[in-house]
Amino acid sequence: MINIKYDLKTIEQKRAFIKLKLFEKSANIKTENFNKISEKDLYILYELYDEVFLNNWFKKNFKGIIIFKLSKQLTRAAGNTRTKKNIDKIVPKDIEFEVKISLNHLMNFNKVDRTKYVGGIEAGSMLDSLMLVFEHELCHVIEFLVCFKSSCKKKPFKDLILNLFGQSESTHELISVKEVNLNKYGLKPGDSVKFLYDGKYINGFIQRINKRATVMCLDNSGNYIDKSGRHYRKYYVSLEFLMKI
Repeated sequence: MINIKYDLKTIEQKRAFIKLKLFEKSANIKTENFNKISEKDLYILYELYDEVFLNNWFKKNFKGIIIFKLSKQLTRAAGNTRTKKNIDKIVPKDIEFEVKISLNHLMNFNKVDRTKYVGGIEAGSMLDSLMLVFEHELCHVIEFLVCFKSSCKKKPFKDLILNLFGQSESTHELISVKEVNLNKYGLKPGDSVKFLYDGKYINGFIQRINKRATVMCLDNSGNYIDKSGRHYRKYYVSLEFLMKI
């Protein structure tokens, strides 16, 4: 594994330097709490982290490809790193990674007023959140390249991310879509609700919440049947149109 260990003060200084350079290089990110971000910004971060924290380790050793993406599909995880399972048998220049950063967790950062953490470190801004999650995913890439497998629950990964970035935990406490909806509307899966449909109110319960709520309503002609044999019809309803019963 990479034989680098920084003290917390040095880590803070390096993060601050990366922020300044990102503000200079990015066409979108000019403040700690930005309104716009693109995948180009992730590539800028990658190059800055490689230079500032890793002494150009990737530039010197990695011959493959990393594809960075902003994902609206990541609702639970704040980031995700994937590569082929047989990475140990792939020619170095053909190794490919896909690193996704959750757009949901970034854009929801300031929608709930509470303290947020990533890796045991308090994230005071959207940019802090982005950088801490990015560090986590970068460590996955490093561990895959060195060990051909990666698990943030095991000691090698924990040692790596602690030594490089001072992160002591493998989890995050950021703002999920579910928490935003609960905070704004007081609604969560399982709640009984009603909504206006064709001029009359229909009662049901929330099955799940994404951009809209999936509401299951008792209906003898419905296509969905539960274990008790009751029939339901499924509706997709914007949260602002739901009333909690």
